[in-house]
Amino acid sequence: MSPIAQTGVADASSMEQPRIRRIGMHGHQEGASGTLVKSAKYGCYNVKWNDLAFILYTVEYSTLRGDVRLYYLLHEGPEEPSHALLLAANKWGMKLHDEILVFEMGHWREDRDLWQDVQKASWDDVILKEEFKESLRTDIDGFWEAGDVYSSLSIPWKRGIIMAGPPGNGKTISVKAVMKDCYARGYAPLYVKSFKHGMGEEYCMGAVFQKAREMAPCMLVLEDLDSLINNQNRSFFLNQVDGLVGNDGLLLIASTNHFEKLDPALSGRPSRFDRKYSFDDPGEDERALYAKYWQNKLRNNLDISFPDDLVAEIAALTSDFSFAYLKEAFVSTLVVLATGAKRESRASFATTIKDQIHTLREHIKNNLREAVQDTGTKDTVHAQALLPRGFVGGHYVHAIPAEPL
Repeated sequence: MSPIAQTGVADASSMEQPRIRRIGMHGHQEGASGTLVKSAKYGCYNVKWNDLAFILYTVEYSTLRGDVRLYYLLHEGPEEPSHALLLAANKWGMKLHDEILVFEMGHWREDRDLWQDVQKASWDDVILKEEFKESLRTDIDGFWEAGDVYSSLSIPWKRGIIMAGPPGNGKTISVKAVMKDCYARGYAPLYVKSFKHGMGEEYCMGAVFQKAREMAPCMLVLEDLDSLINNQNRSFFLNQVDGLVGNDGLLLIASTNHFEKLDPALSGRPSRFDRKYSFDDPGEDERALYAKYWQNKLRNNLDISFPDDLVAEIAALTSDFSFAYLKEAFVSTLVVLATGAKRESRASFATTIKDQIHTLREHIKNNLREAVQDTGTKDTVHAQALLPRGFVGGHYVHAIPAEPL
């Protein structure tokens, strides 16, 4: 279906000639499996808008630069109705409709699945110290609400925030929660998967920031910033961030598992990324919060006994666990209990989760031994890099002995 028909500003129906339609197959065709879909590579539509009749031709083809879509709108009569329809369709198309714009392979596309995933995100599921979480939310909410203040002070209305720390400690779910809040405010969250394309990374960066400026006020999400920016594209990226042509209303949210790999021009200059939030491995209080989170989720399960003293015990047993490891401890415990539900005798929830914690602890030790072997040294192995001043977070470094524990 054409964008004009999709916008809702016009009704469209296919012309009677089916020769312009191509049939495609999605999925593997094994027996009755697979799904047939219709894809109009060459299309012709009758369009009705404001009691006027139009004919719309669409053509789609691929080039080295990516997919090309051409539209030809015909109307018998003066030009003004055609111009008005095109402007109305463009205005509708500049807004998101239960979707998020995602950039990859050199172009933007609307992603309904990502939007649905983001809608499931909740700050209640982000288990962080309350003051940390509140600071992050206040920073972002304050940006959206301060446009007039920035203008009155004659300073650019733009902001940059980096979420840094080892994987599995809440960066991704926090990004999703931030994107959900952004969408709820009526602003567009734009998500960049990659700058890789045959036309070059500078071409892609230009396209990304051009769209962000068109959609502003908006949020531009750059996940795994250290993998997106390299020595070849860094200068061009910095020029885009600095906004030589203006970045008013642009909130940059970047995440990285390897803050130490970022060039100081990115990580150390406040005018580019003003705030850095450290998502460290959780301390004992945060691990207790996470255990309480699961205690609440399981409170209606009569087969599971999860007393408060077990919450404290789990928090004490899981030192140096990331949130991802903590989640795995609970999920694997429930899987073990579920698979053993029909046995005459099965271990209790408390016994099973302690066993799973022990198993995961051995996994962490093995990973550390492999890290020591890779570096060829018995020096202290750090769970994450030392982060510079200016970071918001409860702690900075977890030093773990390289010798077997």
